[in-house]
Amino acid sequence: MFFVSSTYMRLKSPLYIPLLIFYVLRAMLQIEHTSGKLNTRYRWVNSEFWTLSVWQDEASMKAYRNQGVHRRVMPKLVQWSSEAGLVNWYQESTQLPDWQIVEKRMQETGKRQKFGASH
Repeated sequence: MFFVSSTYMRLKSPLYIPLLIFYVLRAMLQIEHTSGKLNTRYRWVNSEFWTLSVWQDEASMKAYRNQGVHRRVMPKLVQWSSEAGLVNWYQESTQLPDWQIVEKRMQETGKRQKFGASH
């Protein structure tokens, strides 16, 4: 079984897009050099930035999440976003699921949080 993780964040303002891009590009470099990462995909839809990744196991994902660029950018989430979500599950394949499946899982079992009002 392989560990799947998906996140999204809805930006409060388009003014945060350059900062988000800067950190996303750096995090993409970090993830490419992380042990246990099997597959990743990203998307931008209606002011929401989504990530999707498949890992050898949950420990590999947590090792990536808890270090480097990713760890440094996480505290900015509250400042930059009006809402964020996370969903994880196990599957038998290393193939990335379709976004429709990810969205359904986010709605059914995801952990979502709203932050302060938009600026």
